Amino acid sequence: MQPDKDIEIRSEEVQEILGTPPSWLVRWGTTLALATLVILGWIGFLIPYPDSIEADIRVSSTDPPRKILAERSAFISELKAVNEDTVSASELLIVFENKANYADVLTLEDHIIRVKDINVPSIMAFRPPPNLILGELQDAYYAFMEKQEAYTSGRSGKFDNLTSSQLRDQLRKEQSALEWEKKRKESLEKQLALVKNRFTREQNLMSDNLSSIDKVHKLEEEVLTSERMVQGSESNIKTKQIEIQLIKGQISSFRRGSDNNLDVANRELLESFGNLRNRLEEWTKQYLVRAPVDGVVILSNDAITEKQYVSTDMELMTIVPVKRKEIVGKGQVKLVGSGKVKVGNDVIVKFDSYPYEEFGVVRGVVSKKSKLASDGEISIEVTFPKGMLTSTGRVLEAGQNAMTGKAQVITDRKKLIEWLFEKVRNTFI
Repeated sequence: MQPDKDIEIRSEEVQEILGTPPSWLVRWGTTLALATLVILGWIGFLIPYPDSIEADIRVSSTDPPRKILAERSAFISELKAVNEDTVSASELLIVFENKANYADVLTLEDHIIRVKDINVPSIMAFRPPPNLILGELQDAYYAFMEKQEAYTSGRSGKFDNLTSSQLRDQLRKEQSALEWEKKRKESLEKQLALVKNRFTREQNLMSDNLSSIDKVHKLEEEVLTSERMVQGSESNIKTKQIEIQLIKGQISSFRRGSDNNLDVANRELLESFGNLRNRLEEWTKQYLVRAPVDGVVILSNDAITEKQYVSTDMELMTIVPVKRKEIVGKGQVKLVGSGKVKVGNDVIVKFDSYPYEEFGVVRGVVSKKSKLASDGEISIEVTFPKGMLTSTGRVLEAGQNAMTGKAQVITDRKKLIEWLFEKVRNTFI
């Protein structure tokens, strides 16, 4: 029994030795643990931990790209801008097929714009060239010319001192001049038809590489010159017809020189000018496409071309503004916890189209907060003082459409240790 007892005593001694750590380990281990705890506490005191709320966000410019849609179905006559052209606001982009010479319409528009004050003296000073090819606007233009001439006649009283016999002689002269002008117009129209035939023939020859572009352009200019001569003759005919009507009215004792009739002529003149201006606005909206802002032309993949047929509401092009205005983000935060969101809170945005691991995040500021909830959410608006500059130093391109992403609204910046104590307190309370 003695050996067994010795073994048992030794076993207890070994266990005691093994179970008792060295004094140096206890001393340094305690010191290390205390130092680690102090360091962690210090780090927790120094490092801020942001309290935040997540929100979906859409970011776009306050001056977004403008899509140009076709107002009506028509053929494109001329394309004045190509892809990536820089254009100015109101610059002509597209001309649709019509019966007018668009350059003449623009000339008429320029003269109308110069009429700053809509009164009789200003309108009487309105004198565009007489041989403008205006297509659908021609009747409105001639109607205005008639009222303008009627007012001039009534104002000057040029027929008041003529006898009935003199008026009839004047009427015969005007009628004779009218007949001569009509014959002249017929001759000019025949000449125009011949020039058009030559122009068409030369175009066909050029398509077969049997003629040059210079010859085609020369004949094109001849066609335009002949058209202007025909239009000038037509204008002369209208002027003669107006003069004849005034003489006939004077013969029938319709004296426009009286105060009452002069008032009527005054009113009709103003009305005819207003009608001409309105018709011009309708025409330009129907047949011309202009740039809404200064910007760059971006054509779609299926680029439009001259002579192409486009349908109503077809997208023709997009104008990306050159001077982009402030970029704004609109987000929605959940109603729960939204009370912590304040104007001026910092916002960190991660865009879906630009992975933040590679491109970084963009910082913004809450600039507006809605006071009313909608569908359990509160709307906020975010501005970006440094634009689309990311945390990695890159500048993001907003593109043609609004960019989507996730926004982290920083509602408070607590110390890490404060946040831990708060969590512990909330757990035990």
